[in-house]
Amino acid sequence: MVAEEIKDAERVVPRAIMLSLAISTVFYIAVGLVAVGLVGAGGLSGTGHPLAVAMAVTGSDTAVLLVSLGGIISTASVLLTSILGVSRLGFAMSRRGDMPTALGRLHTRYGSPSISVILTGALMTALALFFDLSSVVAVGTFAMLFYYCIGNLSAVRLPKSYARYPSYVPLLGVMSCLAFLVFAVFLSPSSLVVGLVALGVGSLYYLLIHRKRI
Repeated sequence: MVAEEIKDAERVVPRAIMLSLAISTVFYIAVGLVAVGLVGAGGLSGTGHPLAVAMAVTGSDTAVLLVSLGGIISTASVLLTSILGVSRLGFAMSRRGDMPTALGRLHTRYGSPSISVILTGALMTALALFFDLSSVVAVGTFAMLFYYCIGNLSAVRLPKSYARYPSYVPLLGVMSCLAFLVFAVFLSPSSLVVGLVALGVGSLYYLLIHRKRI
């Protein structure tokens, strides 16, 4: 979906994925090692702002402020990425006839699915304002792991002429997604209930839409 907006997506997207994973992994490990080294794992587990706590050990208020500001900016970037992905998903489903056709309209100047972007942003804003954020995150994580699992299963079934990696790579992806799903459900059992209800409603909606076409 997003790849359609990229020039030479077949070459650029795989490289971008691997490069972003490598860079993110290095930064996560480096930040984790520094934070644990400053205050220890116990000091980080009992707070909702562990990096700020770790930087407070340095005695510099400026450092704490900069780390907190960086956390806010990184959280905003994750939100923007979510809006980018979900809005394009709605756009793709609209083209297939699974969602209202309005979501498939493109901006006359920028060529982006503007209506889908606006509705996605409004929905996320409503969830953040009117629902418990931890529950929203838990359900969102369940949904994300579920469709990642489906994506890996789809990759397993790809013809060899289209496959970029050996079949064991997506199989490892399936197993890791299932393992994380079990862990997520263990941390928040309610996410399983809400996730299954949402999947049931979505499946019923899909069946009804396709029955009308027949």
